[in-house]
Amino acid sequence: MSALVFLVRKQGKNFFRDLLRHPGKLTAYLVTAGLFAAMLVGVQTDPPKASELSDFRMLHGFFLAWLLFLSIPTLLVSLKSGTTMFRMPDVNLLFVSPVSPKKILAYGLTKQMASTLLSFLFLLFWSGMLMDHFRITALGVVLLVVASAVTVFLVQVLSLLVYSFSNGNPKRKNAVRAALYAFLGAMVLTALFLFRKNGGEAEAVWAAVSSPYLEYFPIVGWAKGAAFALIGGDLRAALLYGALLLAAFLLCLAAFEKSNTDYYEDVLSNTETQFELRRAAKENRAAMHPGGKVKTGKTGIGRGWGANAFFYKHLCEARRRSRLVFLGVSTFVTLAADLALAFVIRFSSRGDPDAPAPNVLLLIVFAADVYILFLRNAAGDWSRELGKPYVYLVPENPFRKLLWASLTSVLQPAADGAVLFAVLCAAVHASPLAGLICFLGYVTFGALFTAGNILAQRVMGGMGNRGLVAFLFMLLLALVAAPGIGLGAAVFFAVPGLPEAARIFVAGLPVVGWNLLASLGIVFACRNLLSTAEMGV
Repeated sequence: MSALVFLVRKQGKNFFRDLLRHPGKLTAYLVTAGLFAAMLVGVQTDPPKASELSDFRMLHGFFLAWLLFLSIPTLLVSLKSGTTMFRMPDVNLLFVSPVSPKKILAYGLTKQMASTLLSFLFLLFWSGMLMDHFRITALGVVLLVVASAVTVFLVQVLSLLVYSFSNGNPKRKNAVRAALYAFLGAMVLTALFLFRKNGGEAEAVWAAVSSPYLEYFPIVGWAKGAAFALIGGDLRAALLYGALLLAAFLLCLAAFEKSNTDYYEDVLSNTETQFELRRAAKENRAAMHPGGKVKTGKTGIGRGWGANAFFYKHLCEARRRSRLVFLGVSTFVTLAADLALAFVIRFSSRGDPDAPAPNVLLLIVFAADVYILFLRNAAGDWSRELGKPYVYLVPENPFRKLLWASLTSVLQPAADGAVLFAVLCAAVHASPLAGLICFLGYVTFGALFTAGNILAQRVMGGMGNRGLVAFLFMLLLALVAAPGIGLGAAVFFAVPGLPEAARIFVAGLPVVGWNLLASLGIVFACRNLLSTAEMGV
């Protein structure tokens, strides 16, 4: 055990030494901590009025949905590829050392729990919004973050058991998958039953999602129950749910240790896969999956000459990823989430004289989609070219190469936006003018985010929406977009005589125009990014 303690101590020392050797990282950590402290102090000095607070039961429902979003996809993925708590350095150092396998497993579990908790620290930046809209303290926000981390950790442990139980057995995989869907269906049916039981009105929505009956469901329900019991001061219920979570962890661990699967062989394979994915992300290239099937379909680029060959190459790659080219699973998942959000807002405000009009409701969903677009706007097709020599060797103007190589990253949100806002406009009965300006705004925000990632690649040598830098990068892009948003707001209040849809459309034009100008300006400022390979890495 002393060897493991030594390893942990060394890793901690190396982390702080790395911060001292890289002042940029240290500055990012300090600035982020300062912003969080300033936000927290601002909320404490200017607490919200009781009339400004939202129904606390809404937070129950949102948090339960968040835990399900973290849990169900993880378990479904584990049926195919399993999970791992180790990295390649752990495999190279520990798996060949004379240390007990149980101690190595305990080390992996402890390290995974700490890593999971740290990965959820970014949720603390939502504390200001939560404290502004709900009657919750900073300690309550921390409890929600801890509950999220505990849920993910337990789900990962359960994934180990699920993979060891179902690996290599299609019937067991189907049985586990059916059990997961049945679990999710039981929660939905319980919520619907409670909704109907409470009258089926707007008030019944929040009464249903905050019902203690949903807290009886394992792991996600228990974690949610423990967090809100502590927030509400119910220590007895918190201890009960905490004991159930601990019992679930010990039961999964005991069942896993008694399984006959070769754990270390599976861990080695999964660790190598995760290592390849991380390395590919750092090197801005597509990951190679050993033994995976590659869809070829139509071969050859077919068109293009010079710089625009990169665009047609990316089109060919997009066709292999999806038959709909730019539309994929994420498009329809976002659409489903948008429709659910619109339904909840409309239903919960039914009968309220201040309920948002259809055009305003569309703008609310648009704002949520822009935020999701920022989170989804990771390394695009253009960034993967930076790890290859061809983009630098093509005898073309670097600016033209950058424009053509990044064009699909702009067309992607255009295709998504066309589907999202056409369906949403019809679903909420909004004006086509409002839908059109939301579509144009979505496309130009996508262009702005792509330009921002190009700037991050030029300045920092990496993507701006990864890790800790994401929050600072989001603030920077918000500052860039602020003039257009401010001008749009001024135009909106300057034309009170126009119909609502026309006012929204006219007010949105400055936002669209400014986003385009800012995007082109940023890309033009980085036009020499592809002149030499050293600039792209």
